[in-house]
Amino acid sequence: MAGEQPGTPVEEFARFLRGLTRLLDETAGWYGVFTLRDPEGLRACLDGRDVPPWDVVESLLHDLAERRGAHTVRTAGPRARRLHREAVAAYDARPGASARLEGQLDVMLRERQYAALRGRELLAGLRAAAGGPETERLTAELAWARDDHARSGARVRELQARIDALTEQQAAPRPAPHPTPTPAPTAPRTSTSAARLARLRAAGRGGEAHALLCAAAHAHAAELPVLITELEHAGLVTEVPTLLWEAACLPPARLAAAADALAAAGRTAESARLLRQGVARPVEEVAHTALALLGAGRPVQARELFAALVRARTPEEAVEATASAPGELTPLLLDAAAGVSPNRHRDISHALRAGGPRS
Repeated sequence: MAGEQPGTPVEEFARFLRGLTRLLDETAGWYGVFTLRDPEGLRACLDGRDVPPWDVVESLLHDLAERRGAHTVRTAGPRARRLHREAVAAYDARPGASARLEGQLDVMLRERQYAALRGRELLAGLRAAAGGPETERLTAELAWARDDHARSGARVRELQARIDALTEQQAAPRPAPHPTPTPAPTAPRTSTSAARLARLRAAGRGGEAHALLCAAAHAHAAELPVLITELEHAGLVTEVPTLLWEAACLPPARLAAAADALAAAGRTAESARLLRQGVARPVEEVAHTALALLGAGRPVQARELFAALVRARTPEEAVEATASAPGELTPLLLDAAAGVSPNRHRDISHALRAGGPRS
């Protein structure tokens, strides 16, 4: 298939991408990974037949920084973002874009689900390996599974944003009968999300509904308890666990902010559930989340997080979580363990006496 016509935004971006990759080593870094894992997809982007997800471009810019220095990305990065945005808009203006994007979204949601399942399986295998000969292999595979999960999540959000943009463009020609006031920043937007979710479920568009929940989980933390209320009022209470699961995948600081927002709104049960789900991540991230909660004046939620950690992990792994700030986190861990059971408190105390967190 021929590439994009010269001078179009898609070809302009492809030209930029070809120039960028000429500065890289196709056997090293992320460029080497993409070349190995999806050579046909990469070639389509370089030829101007497709536009890559933004996370791919971002990774190539990371490679550029490694080879040429961070100063090169300060110039190339904004240009890459602008050209990518224009190329995506032009690509999505083609006939059949909505169906194509919805198909890609369904595929990416399945990939994200598989990556999450694979990550949980590898984490369980790593715990069972307990430093044995399989540890190194499992650790490497777990890192790739987590990268796949993060990338597929970013692509779900990107695809959903593109679908939303198309929907808005299609609705734009219809004039509103009367001017409407500017909405308040939080409640109307979440109410709209709940109503749209109901419409998507009613239409059997499960992929878009899941993507909408994913996007909502990544919105401002203050919107989370409001959206849960709206879902309950709309008869969509069964969507709340999925929303919390998506929020549990947020980076540590944002996970802590979400738990804080839920607790501040009086939704302590949802806050606790969110934190329990959050302990599936690496222990150092659990520690960062606990520190963020303590910093936000939420010691009860920090203790709940560590209690979930004590229940879900070995004593040695739980103790490992105190390594970054033992002065603050060791007392918190002991207190949380005592609240779980005397036996768990004894095991944690023994692990601390046996040498504390591994170096």
